[in-house]
Amino acid sequence: MHRTLPLKNQKIFEKICELSNISKFKIVELTQDKEMSITILSKEANLAFNKCSNYCSSLENFGLVTKHKEGKEVFVKSNLNLDKLFMLLI
Repeated sequence: MHRTLPLKNQKIFEKICELSNISKFKIVELTQDKEMSITILSKEANLAFNKCSNYCSSLENFGLVTKHKEGKEVFVKSNLNLDKLFMLLI
């Protein structure tokens, strides 16, 4: 059971919660400097293709990654700069 508290920055909290999943964080990490296909991402993140695709869609819904399609492949690129985020957190 989760507690509900009113937050001034609910959307930021939701994005942080989204990144608390280690596999989703790995996807963001892998796509920091380059676009990657979901096929390659699933192998690099050690995820089933369908699970990786679902995670990428979820991350896209929160604005954390951008996806685009080229032919049959879907490519993903992070919208976050983890280095800057890290500097804000220390």
